[in-house]
Order: sequence, then structure tokens, then C-alpha cells
Amino acid sequence: MAELDASKLPGETLRELADFLGRKLSAKVEESSGKIVVENVSNTRLRKAVRWFLSRRGLSGEYRVLSDGKAKTLAIRKIKKD
Repeated sequence: MAELDASKLPGETLRELADFLGRKLSAKVEESSGKIVVENVSNTRLRKAVRWFLSRRGLSGEYRVLSDGKAKTLAIRKIKKD
């Protein structure tokens, strides 16, 4: 099981990401209050799929996928622009 905190994404993009992950990873995806939980998928595979999604949507310049080594949770965070 891998968990992704995508609460920083806009609502429609969050739903699109959850649908995409279900199709791309062929896994059960649960979404609730900005968190996406994917069953039977490694964090590495989830991170790569999310990065691919952000790139294809043209969002890789605005958002990054970060990992918390202790909690085994990935998070999407907005990049601060100067």
C-alpha cells in the first residue's frame, strides 16, 4: 500500500489523478479529503506515475512529488516562485 497526499492540487486535477492512477497502475485506488491510497503498489512506482501525470498536464513546473522516508508517504507540494 502506498499513500499520496495530493491536497495541494485543485479538486478536478485531484480526481483526474486518482482515475489516472487506477488505470495506469491497474490497482485499487481510494481517494478521500486530498489523500490517495493505492493498494499493492510500491512508493517508487507511485512516485514515477505521479511525476508522469504532472508532466503530461504541464504541472511539473508548479508541483513536485516529495517523499517522507519515515512515514512511507508521498506528497505533492507547490513550488514557490520568486
